[in-house]
Amino acid sequence: MATSLNNLAGLYSSLGDYSKAEPLYQRALAIYEKALGPEHPNLAYSLNNLALLYSSLGDYSRAKPLYVRALAIREKALGPEHPNVANSLNSLALLYYSLSDHSRAEPLYLRALAINEKALGPEHPDVAYSLNNLAGLYSAMDQFQTAHELHKRAQTIDEKLIDQVVGFTSESQKMKFLSTKKWNFYGFLSLINQHLSQSPSARVDALNVWLKRKGVILEAQKRFQEALIYSDDSRAAKTFQELSRTRAQLSKLTFSGPGKESMDAYKNKIAKLDKQKEILEARLTKLSRAFATRQKIVKADCKKVAGVLPEKTALLEFARIGRFNFKATGKQKTWLPDRYLAFILHAGKGDRVEIIDLGPADRIDKAVAAFKKEMADIKDVQSKKAITASMRLCSLIFEPLKKGLGKAKELFISPDGNLNLIPFEVLQQTPEGHFLIEDYTFNYLAAGRDVIGFGQIKDKGTKALIIGDPDFNMGKEQKSSTLKRLALTRTKDDKITKRSFDMGSLNFLRLTSTKEEVEKIGALFGKRKADVYTGREALEEVLWRTGTPTILHLATHGFFLNDLDLSALVDERVRGIQVVSLDAKQAGRKVKIENPLLRSGIALAGANNALRFGGTERSDGIVTAEKILSLKLRGTDMVVLSACDTGLGEVKAGEGVYGLRRAFTQAGTRSLVMSMWQVPDQETKELMVEFYKNIKSGKMNRCQALRQAALKQLKIVRARYGNANPFFWGAFVFMGEP
Repeated sequence: MATSLNNLAGLYSSLGDYSKAEPLYQRALAIYEKALGPEHPNLAYSLNNLALLYSSLGDYSRAKPLYVRALAIREKALGPEHPNVANSLNSLALLYYSLSDHSRAEPLYLRALAINEKALGPEHPDVAYSLNNLAGLYSAMDQFQTAHELHKRAQTIDEKLIDQVVGFTSESQKMKFLSTKKWNFYGFLSLINQHLSQSPSARVDALNVWLKRKGVILEAQKRFQEALIYSDDSRAAKTFQELSRTRAQLSKLTFSGPGKESMDAYKNKIAKLDKQKEILEARLTKLSRAFATRQKIVKADCKKVAGVLPEKTALLEFARIGRFNFKATGKQKTWLPDRYLAFILHAGKGDRVEIIDLGPADRIDKAVAAFKKEMADIKDVQSKKAITASMRLCSLIFEPLKKGLGKAKELFISPDGNLNLIPFEVLQQTPEGHFLIEDYTFNYLAAGRDVIGFGQIKDKGTKALIIGDPDFNMGKEQKSSTLKRLALTRTKDDKITKRSFDMGSLNFLRLTSTKEEVEKIGALFGKRKADVYTGREALEEVLWRTGTPTILHLATHGFFLNDLDLSALVDERVRGIQVVSLDAKQAGRKVKIENPLLRSGIALAGANNALRFGGTERSDGIVTAEKILSLKLRGTDMVVLSACDTGLGEVKAGEGVYGLRRAFTQAGTRSLVMSMWQVPDQETKELMVEFYKNIKSGKMNRCQALRQAALKQLKIVRARYGNANPFFWGAFVFMGEP
């Protein structure tokens, strides 16, 4: 009964309904005391719960005696060096910390740390918890260097634990676990940004941690996919599965605690599993070149990244972080609004890192939204609103960086948060229309450490695969005859793939310019080096049956559904999607789809037929990002998504964008060209043809080729419309290995 009361009270507390929680906690406490006696360890648990409630209310006078009594019970029942005693010490120390009574909090935190280190080992998560608590206290006491060293040690423990957990759990479980670790991580970055920004070594430490932490889930998914799918040895898959099981056992044991075992037996078990994990990782590194490459990337730091950056380039790494208030007392907020930070690392200068605080994240996110709105509204090409929005954004996120960037004009850039949704190239520096693309080359990265992997993958694709101008209205009979003619047959492993429920309201319109686009690009390669599929031949089956292409070019519709207002029709100048069959009940309704990889994708031949009558096959013309994960693109130099919104998706701070870009990257492509908004048909055709001409010239890398194509298109647009509106030339960005 007492356990049930505690659980219900905990629920109310988590909802902030303390008035309902308090009597339940009190009743549970009374039951425990009567049934078990006044000195039973379970009573301490109940006392702590009630004390925590009073602390949350700021009623420290009622919380303190409860914490003190809980500590005394645990010391007597369990001994002075038990981990549960450390928990009570931490709770009481936090109370004193909240009262700014630092002299009383410090010895309690120090004792808790010593107990956890001795009982659980130096790398246990409870040790990291104690280290972070102590670091927060020393920060409040203005002992910033001491706090930094404690935070740094805690981050090392967390990194090891994260590697264990992300090595075997599902993606959603990985995300949930990382969310529990981000606050201490943000506290570490907040300390350096607020109080140690003048310390060169502290700035390097901050970027070192960020390089390892950013996009850690995507990195783990790549590692998993490459080790299993692209193994160089049949034993590699078996070893990887054994490694995953070991990580699972290690994580379970770490979080569950010693239970009824002695502390020595518990620590020995952890040490044994840890050693087994190291042995398996070493074995897998020898068996799988792919795994070895990923391991090398995972261990990135400033020195290694700076060492591989090309001469006269710089890495520009953004971070959207929570800001910790180290001086908060009582009911004052410990977490202040998020901010954007920018790290600058120059080639060959791994010991020099600049950190620029760009200010409140909400202000920047609103500026991003305003700019995106202007790019979506193309009714008036001559509108000055786009210029205003672009210049505002440029002043917020790029002008503060120019001094730190110095003479570096070629930038490897890894955005975070909503900065993932804009091309920096189109930001306007002057009212006259001078854009960043005219001064800088931007090479986008999912994470800054990715540069370490450039040139490491030696696999080669076959011919280029170029698909465009799909016949979206193709029926089943037409599809069957086309499949037969192309000698493409469905295989037995074709399975039903779930698709977003709302897509039946969409209708894909034929794209007149894409046929010419892909035919011209195909001609540049020649028939021996490229296969071109258009019309009824632009089938999803072609993707699955043609092996690994050296280049994959898709000129079609792209989509991303994110609380989309389905009553909004798309301008006919855009490679857009038409909304059909809307009645009064449907108009303005919001789309809610859980998995972001089912909300984004591309459309191929037969898509409208599948939408109208319901697809029941794997290959139905709707290629979601979830499906793309099944492609084998290790050896593909570049995927070009010549379509609308292909760079969009669901943004997760620190982890990138969940959509097409993530799916193609995880599937193995070295680089990706994608769009940040709905793109115009004619201008996109012109830009893409010029892009491939630049590549075929052999005078520039792929990233530079896209920049030069966009610069030429800028001039054409300026002459055509009397206005250099970025909508017509600046949507596409290059990400990955150039």
